Amino acid sequence: MFKSAILLLLFWSISLSSKTLTLDFFKDKPRSFIKDFYISQFLDQDIKPKEAKALIGDVHNMNYRLFYKFVDKIDDFSFTRTKYCLQLKGVQFKGKSVDCIAIGLSSYKATKLKPQTLTQIADQIQNNYPDIAKRYKLIAKQSFSALMKMENRVLISTFTSVGSKFRQTYYNHPIPSKKLNTLIQDRSFSTMVVKIIRDPKLTKLQKSILKLDSSKLSAEANFLLALNALKQKREDIAIWYLKLSEKKAQKASDRSKALFWQYLLNKDNKYLTKLTESKDINIYSLYAYETLGIAPKGIKLGFESNNTKAPFNIKDPFAWVQLKKAFKKNKYNSYDAKKVAAMTLNSKESEAHVAKLIYSFKREEHYFLKPHFQYLSSLKPERIALILAIARQESHFIPTSVSYSYALGMMQFMPYVARDIAAKNGFEDFRYEDMFDPKIAYNFADIHLNFLEKSLYHPLFIAYAYNAGIGFTKRSILKKEYFKEGKYEPFLSLEMIPNQQARHYGKKVLANYVIYAQLLGIKTTVKTLLDTLKPPHHMHRF
Repeated sequence: MFKSAILLLLFWSISLSSKTLTLDFFKDKPRSFIKDFYISQFLDQDIKPKEAKALIGDVHNMNYRLFYKFVDKIDDFSFTRTKYCLQLKGVQFKGKSVDCIAIGLSSYKATKLKPQTLTQIADQIQNNYPDIAKRYKLIAKQSFSALMKMENRVLISTFTSVGSKFRQTYYNHPIPSKKLNTLIQDRSFSTMVVKIIRDPKLTKLQKSILKLDSSKLSAEANFLLALNALKQKREDIAIWYLKLSEKKAQKASDRSKALFWQYLLNKDNKYLTKLTESKDINIYSLYAYETLGIAPKGIKLGFESNNTKAPFNIKDPFAWVQLKKAFKKNKYNSYDAKKVAAMTLNSKESEAHVAKLIYSFKREEHYFLKPHFQYLSSLKPERIALILAIARQESHFIPTSVSYSYALGMMQFMPYVARDIAAKNGFEDFRYEDMFDPKIAYNFADIHLNFLEKSLYHPLFIAYAYNAGIGFTKRSILKKEYFKEGKYEPFLSLEMIPNQQARHYGKKVLANYVIYAQLLGIKTTVKTLLDTLKPPHHMHRF
């Protein structure tokens, strides 16, 4: 079946050159983020309502942006009304229908209303939506004692949804021990713990949860409780939380993090030895390998092939989707059988696709590929290492990757960023599909990194900016309390970056960078790079 699919793709090619999409384009396309992207483009055209309606059932992930586009094209009162309610601001909900309020007035928006107005709205929807009304009334009270009197479910959901400013203003008080003893029995309390500890201004709350029975809380909550204990100079309590975090960790990276911090506190090499047994390559395991003088295990550099061209169009996003689906339908008896099937696709163009198909976390094989290297060979080794590090994390080097937010290609540029780069650098007749070309993707990455490096001189900060934007990096990281002098720095800052995605992304890219830098002959280590983590005016080029 898989061979048949390959043969079919040799003759089946998607025409992406036309600037105008039609309904016929979508008929044989599988549901996917890629199809959603093209549906979004289709809805930007001058189309008829019935054409838009025909594609609603084809959507893979209906996000707000796509939903609003459908609303603008479809003449449907219920759709229009839903969009209207979702876009209302807090004060505008006064006098609206109960259904509209339930749809659009989030807890965060509710905090923007005057208490009296919010209470009136809560009374209005009480009969139809009692749970939502209860939350509104609680928010209107602006009272920590009222919050503590609520049942755990309402207390936790309200606390975690009102926004940081509201929490800082009204909820920064010690949790009574009696109430805390009931909260720790609720697994969802983990989300509340995360909110408390990641906000540096909630100091009173943080002190009240210094020592508690966290056996029912998540690995992340226990890890953060350890950091909270360290901030309060209680290493003994921190170690207890770290051991529990290690025990409860389901992800190898979370276990590595807990082990590494135990090493930081104890300086016992047994934790480093455990880290070298990790199934994951991350900054913690690399630190252990370097300290113990051991080479990282399981590094795979790719697959040799005499074939230059892939047996399918690597620039056609739907070809890859179809191949993955065909491959998954086959039930292989063994890993070797699976690899044999995948290797029928192997070429210098498609080694990333093969690696993606046969990757197995249990086998502890870590692919550090350098696909399409001919487009990078003229660059400096440090730039090559950084581009490869980012591409590995962004897309696993699949040229036609499209994310749920429609980031495009191997380097996962958002459409508006790609369009801006094209306009500023003389790329005439630019189309979004150009981002599926590895040569163009690498070129755009090089241009964008030139821009980022004008004010950021460390691969970690560049990674933050690449993921979350240079504005976020300057405003929320470099101008705040992160990466200053301190007993547990820079490791504490690495764990406390406010943006969860950027926090994870930065550490992954940094680990990738170290591996690629060493493969390219650059003498650097995780230790060296972490030692140079200072605010920009203190930093040297990496």
